[in-house]
Amino acid sequence: MELSIILPTYNENENVKKIIPKISQILKDEGITGEILVIDDDSVDGTAYVAQSLANEYPVKVHVRKNERGLATAVIKGFELAKGNICLVMDADLSHPIEKIPEMINPIIHGQCDITVGSRYISGGGCKNWSLRRKIISRASGFLARGLVKLSDPTGGFMAVRKDILEGIKLDPIGWKIVLEVVVKTNSRLQEIPIVFSDRQFGTSKLDSKVKKEYLLHLWRLYGYKYPHIIQFIKFCLVGLSGLLVDTSVLVS
Repeated sequence: MELSIILPTYNENENVKKIIPKISQILKDEGITGEILVIDDDSVDGTAYVAQSLANEYPVKVHVRKNERGLATAVIKGFELAKGNICLVMDADLSHPIEKIPEMINPIIHGQCDITVGSRYISGGGCKNWSLRRKIISRASGFLARGLVKLSDPTGGFMAVRKDILEGIKLDPIGWKIVLEVVVKTNSRLQEIPIVFSDRQFGTSKLDSKVKKEYLLHLWRLYGYKYPHIIQFIKFCLVGLSGLLVDTSVLVS
């Protein structure tokens, strides 16, 4: 099989009704042999049931995780279940452009790279109807990852990866940024593809304060993975500084 499209879901029943037929049509029009893997975190709105009801008409497989939640770990489960030579990860809320699927996988098929990442910040990319606050958060998040990856948009979440490069790689992300995890730990050839990102029409965004904290913690871990000696030095300095502060407070008192 050529392609496995992984859709992590939680309470996306309205969106899966729309995205699954659209993806299937793209696969049919482009002559791509593929499957759609819905990895659902036991949604309370019947997302898994809706997706499964489409399986007779479209190449859909549904896996429900009962005791675990999280976009990144759902994607990892998708990697495990995928039968395709290429895995493509995209949001189920129609924010990533479905029509870009062929463009995302063609460079990998032709051996030009191992991973493609959709970018909102290269020529041809963009965001529809974003507030200034959303733009600032997105740009700031990308800036914080500059020391890890050479990507203009490491937080967009739209990615295709040659499955065999994941073999033997331990993926243990925190939160939702699976793209950063895969790119840093595989250290593979990259190509960015311009995309126009659209806000969801149905359901609610998962971007909250907890998600932002998890992103910062994930960054810390990845920096520690890529630059272990520097992180150890920083920890040593912090311990030394804390000891100095304690000694100073004792002397002053």
